[in-house]
Amino acid sequence: MRAHEGTARRYAKALFELAHASGEAEAIGRELEQLAAVLAENGGAHAVLTRPWIKPVDRRGVATAIAQKIGARKLVQDFVGLVAERGRANHLPEIIAAYRAMVDADLGRARAQVRTAVAFTDAEKQKLSARLEQALGKRIILEEQVDASLLGGFIAQVGSLILDGSLDGQLARMRQRLARG
Repeated sequence: MRAHEGTARRYAKALFELAHASGEAEAIGRELEQLAAVLAENGGAHAVLTRPWIKPVDRRGVATAIAQKIGARKLVQDFVGLVAERGRANHLPEIIAAYRAMVDADLGRARAQVRTAVAFTDAEKQKLSARLEQALGKRIILEEQVDASLLGGFIAQVGSLILDGSLDGQLARMRQRLARG
């Protein structure tokens, strides 16, 4: 998947520049995520878009039809049609992630992926979000995932910053201190 990242950034940047100029960057991002969800649910459509032996014009038509069906803007329809026609439909998840990162950076926000042993309450989410906002100086969007393999606590990642408040992490640090003496 790392091979796709350079291509994905180029496509995402081109779309972002057009969307930003029209003032619809965030709405287009939501439509792209909606399209990705439809493709994930419908394996047949995804298969058609990624098969190299299907004519590029036909792939474009299918992609455009799917985008029309979800009510996407003309820009999104044209974009996914172009991506499919050029045989890059398998890059869509990376393109959408790169696009979302560009929109977030433009709006001065960051996404925090948080793995927790048990689901956070709303108050805990707000408290963690406020602390991260204070530390990073950006508005934080928490994306929580419950991970039953954690013994307790949480692990939060914002970009390259990782905050390990898990019981597993605390035990590992204690083990290292004891090993050093």
